Amino acid sequence: MSLNDPISVAMKKDTPSVAVDDTLRTVIKKMSDNGVTSLLVKNGKELVGIVTEMDVLTSIVNNGDPDAVKVYGLMTACELITAQPATSPCVQLDEGETMMNALAIMREAGVRNLVVADGDTVKGIVSARDILSFV
Repeated sequence: MSLNDPISVAMKKDTPSVAVDDTLRTVIKKMSDNGVTSLLVKNGKELVGIVTEMDVLTSIVNNGDPDAVKVYGLMTACELITAQPATSPCVQLDEGETMMNALAIMREAGVRNLVVADGDTVKGIVSARDILSFV
């Protein structure tokens, strides 16, 4: 494997998701059960954001109660970038882009997780950890 391989090689497929009204406890359990550091956030079938392990840690430090905090209060809201204008676009890339490009986008955006898409379809999430495990 090399950094010139497509990101689809490293990304988590069938990325688990949570609903906007799920609790922080649900987020923690889903991350733990699936061995992931981020989850897609959906309102029905529509992608509305992403929640990461840093969001979880910040929420615990600031709020403390994992049963009271709802996902909409800790997620980073975003919309999939498509042909339609997005008012709060996700930090994302196409599944055919290279791992090197993914790392560059992460560095530029100051994030460690990217939404991976194929046109207007979410394919999953890739983390810096996922990429580094392949090099």
